[in-house]
Amino acid sequence: MAINYAERYQAELDQVIKQATLTNVLETQNVNWMGARTFHVPTLSVSGYKNHSRNGGFNRGTVDVNWEPYTLGFDRDIEFFVDQMDVDESNQAASAANITRVFLTEKAGPEIDAYRFSKLATKAIEKGNATGEAITPDDVVTKLKRDIKKVRKYGTANLTAYVSTDVMDTIEQYKAGKGQISLDNAGTTIETRVTSLDGVRLIEVFDVDRFHTSFDFTDGFVAATGSYALNWIIVYRGAVIAKAKLNSVYLFQPGEHTQGDGYLYQNRLYHDLFVLKNKADGVVVSHGTTAKA
Repeated sequence: MAINYAERYQAELDQVIKQATLTNVLETQNVNWMGARTFHVPTLSVSGYKNHSRNGGFNRGTVDVNWEPYTLGFDRDIEFFVDQMDVDESNQAASAANITRVFLTEKAGPEIDAYRFSKLATKAIEKGNATGEAITPDDVVTKLKRDIKKVRKYGTANLTAYVSTDVMDTIEQYKAGKGQISLDNAGTTIETRVTSLDGVRLIEVFDVDRFHTSFDFTDGFVAATGSYALNWIIVYRGAVIAKAKLNSVYLFQPGEHTQGDGYLYQNRLYHDLFVLKNKADGVVVSHGTTAKA
């Protein structure tokens, strides 16, 4: 006897859970790039005191204004076309709403972080503020405190530390070895993930694919050959300008375009991150010692 088995399709997508975008805290609110690709940041320098003469008069000092240019250079886009019958016959799995959600969660957000982390790491390496090292439970806290001390002059409340999930695991092992496990106010659960050290907020990066010193952005992003996995990045937020000049999203229904009988989704993101020249010491990096082959 032949039996035609019924088929049913779930509406909920089976997607990998991705970490939310982490570098939002570095966003600069007061940048206006309208009408220009390059913006200039002024640096004011003045001379200091000189010996006063009691014969009258004051020593004339000097005032200099220098403008440092920063030019946007990361312009990205993508489009997706889905025939309207593919939307219908996939039980809406290929709907514009689902495509948008998956793209933003799995591609756009992680790439923004990857680009910003790599820019920060590259600048720290250029300025000699990066250390290649292995991290162990015995020295993890000592090394973290060492790098916090390098930027502590900016005020610990103004610092953010991005820490790899492996380093966070190592901190847990350090704490377990020292018996430093704290209870919450209710006294019923044990909190072993550290969220701050010496007043500096620690943000765990458990999506390690976006946490490297450099990336290949040809198609999405992948860790570049010769790059290193990051242990941590400690950044003074005032040393960074991070902002999108353009973020365009277009959705065309069938009949609203001439590229076929379906839905057309387009997304363009034009953004960048810059480390200010005179505050470059506000970014400190620790990375691993094994380069990606």
